[in-house]
Amino acid sequence: MAKMYTRPLNERWRPASLAIALAGLLAVSACTTADKQDSIAGAKHVCSSCRMGGKSVSPTFPRLAGQQKDYIVTELKAFRDHTRADPHAHTYMWDMATQLSDPTIDGLADSYSSQSPIPGTPGNAADVAAGKKIYEEGIAELGVPACSG
Repeated sequence: MAKMYTRPLNERWRPASLAIALAGLLAVSACTTADKQDSIAGAKHVCSSCRMGGKSVSPTFPRLAGQQKDYIVTELKAFRDHTRADPHAHTYMWDMATQLSDPTIDGLADSYSSQSPIPGTPGNAADVAAGKKIYEEGIAELGVPACSG
């Protein structure tokens, strides 16, 4: 009678083990993506108290809709790391930004930078003309040089 070869148990289970491990990695990846999306959605909800859809509710806060992604990332990280001390926003933004992870900051920056920029409103014509004059000529009697120089 011929002897039948049977593979050792560890060789028989190797393909199944590999498939199970791969499925586990995919599940973790999906959860991480979902967690990131939840984190970004939560952050946008908090951001909306001062910025509705990227629009500012106050002239003190900048509009973020259409802003460059790199700028948003840099500024949010500076708030988070307490290296930006804008006197109007640092108290609030320092506290809020400490909760933001790098992936959440990236997601917020992607979201805001992909929006259409919000047009500004025209300023007072006299103030605009005065600013233009200072920019081009300075204020000689006060020793202020022209900005354009």
